[in-house]
Amino acid sequence: MTNGGQRPDASGFHIENEMDLLFGRAHPNPTREGCPPAELLTRLAHRELPIGDPAYDHIGKCSPCYQELRAIQQADAARLASAARRKRLTYAAAAVLVLAITGSWFVVRQTGGLGGRTDASIAQVEQDVLLDLRPFAVTRGPEPAKEPDALVLPRGRLRATILLEVGSEPGDYEIQIRDANQQPRASATGRAMIVDFVTTLKTSLDTSTLPPGSYHLAVRRQGESWRLVPAQLR
Repeated sequence: MTNGGQRPDASGFHIENEMDLLFGRAHPNPTREGCPPAELLTRLAHRELPIGDPAYDHIGKCSPCYQELRAIQQADAARLASAARRKRLTYAAAAVLVLAITGSWFVVRQTGGLGGRTDASIAQVEQDVLLDLRPFAVTRGPEPAKEPDALVLPRGRLRATILLEVGSEPGDYEIQIRDANQQPRASATGRAMIVDFVTTLKTSLDTSTLPPGSYHLAVRRQGESWRLVPAQLR
């Protein structure tokens, strides 16, 4: 195999799990010995070749090729997620329009006209939220790592999926949302399990009564120390 063709851009590669951490760093291959051409690497990333193809063996022994392959896959996943998000927004906008029309009709019917008064009420709908704590892992190196942006928490009843830091053990966890004085304002518990090589914790949080502002998400495995992560409630 040769290095023919322009190499895929690996700058979009980011570590998502323990496999990325291992294969993306373990084999530097600075001379790019035996690296497949860009076209073949793209086919490997799209799983167009049988799993027995010898090119896959090289990917496991060459971190630059692994990063390029994963960058292609992650870019594809991001495009699919963006398209799905646009579709969901379209459906949501249509649903809101239908609800608005239906609600207006109901109000007019109940009050006998547009001049009647009704009591306003806010329905709380459960929301799915993904909270990734892996960027907040403490790293050791000659230069301090850039501090990641604070987590963003919506207000409401949340079905939270929390991706714990690399190396976190499965088990029972406690979760708190703390204010600026480190006082718990909401709390929950949950059991973490390994899902696709990532320690994943699912739980329910109620932030509907909290005012917007700066908080900390506090997480700990039962019997261990708290880990605090900055969060913004919006």
